[in-house]
Amino acid sequence: MSLEWRGGMIPHLKMASSKGSEEPVRDFFRPPLRETTQNWSQFRGPKKDGHAPTPTVVMNWKRPPKARWSMPCGLGHSSIITSGKLVITLEQDGNQEILTARKLDDGTAVWKVSEKTKWHDSMSGIGPRSTPTLSQGKIYALFSNGRLSCVDANNGETIWNTQTVGADYDFPEWGLSASPLVWNGLIILNPGGDNSAAQAYAKDSGDLIWTSSLHGRGVYMSPDILSLLGEDHLVVALEGKIAGLNPNNGDTLWEKPWKIFLNNAQIVQPIAISENSFLLAAGYGKGAECFSIRHGAGKKRYRIDSIWSSKDLKAKFSNPVLKDGYLYGLSENLLVCLEAKSGKRMWRGKKYGYGRILLVDDNLLILGHSGVLSIIEAKPDEFREIYSKQLLSDARCWNGPAWVNGYLIARNGEQIACFDWAKR
Repeated sequence: MSLEWRGGMIPHLKMASSKGSEEPVRDFFRPPLRETTQNWSQFRGPKKDGHAPTPTVVMNWKRPPKARWSMPCGLGHSSIITSGKLVITLEQDGNQEILTARKLDDGTAVWKVSEKTKWHDSMSGIGPRSTPTLSQGKIYALFSNGRLSCVDANNGETIWNTQTVGADYDFPEWGLSASPLVWNGLIILNPGGDNSAAQAYAKDSGDLIWTSSLHGRGVYMSPDILSLLGEDHLVVALEGKIAGLNPNNGDTLWEKPWKIFLNNAQIVQPIAISENSFLLAAGYGKGAECFSIRHGAGKKRYRIDSIWSSKDLKAKFSNPVLKDGYLYGLSENLLVCLEAKSGKRMWRGKKYGYGRILLVDDNLLILGHSGVLSIIEAKPDEFREIYSKQLLSDARCWNGPAWVNGYLIARNGEQIACFDWAKR
């Protein structure tokens, strides 16, 4: 038995698992695989916003899905991406982190890329945190020691490697968690540090293109591009602050203090609410705040002002989703809906743990931190749950699932599985 932290301040008592890492794939309901024309290419999906592409098949949300396959998986909090008919994630295997590709059809391993490293801390446990990114047939993976690798998605052959942090790098308390961002031929990271808080590498060669002058200790939010005022702003977080950079050269466009109780560690991604406003949210009692952005005067090129703030959306680990002007997210572990333009709370739902949220059609799919999958209508008038059942084992689940045309691929630190939601 061991104590395991799942997001709240009360530890969970976990029984030791006796499963081996080589447990064979089990056969389930496996008709011919449907076409999957759009990849789940990065952390939180194709547009990094938690929105799933509209499926070409009809869903039956009120009945349990059919399990297509399930097999053991290594430890870690990396989310899942897909490349064609491959399912890809980072996981721990002994003293190595492995980038693993499995068949979407049956879960069998196709290729693996190993890096000899192992992250472990008492709160979040063992294993990689970052999610790989797919672009034009190549996978970009950041291992927990700061090694950035470019790999051919079809065969797992390494194209290039580069080390992104030095021997004196001050790792964040819970590990290097941010996922690589692909933008205009660059791979952008924000590990934090002195005069290199954000970095950009050539996508094709791994050569360093620029480092930012911004400095500060790294946190857990991944770098993101927000379209604000008709321009691309590279939004990055550091301990106690948020900043917008020019993604072409790393120059600082604007900077804003963002203090969070206990650790100043931002986890949740920013959300563009409109062409001139964006949202930040955090747990630890912080809540959500919506900011306006406008062009400034003189040396102050941009002005950032608060529009509203609310304690009703204390998003700790889970990223909210925006739909038709309304925000849906977990405030700590309680599902809420807020009007995006005002911060007005529309409703409070149930507690779903510190899970991950996807928006599919007009429904929220919430994979809770104990492997329970719940489906809630994404409507602001009232809270309506239409499904809630155990999907994975009861192991801690902070991993984001992937969605491709009716298939939900989910994992935790023990199990990875594919489920079919299509109506039969």
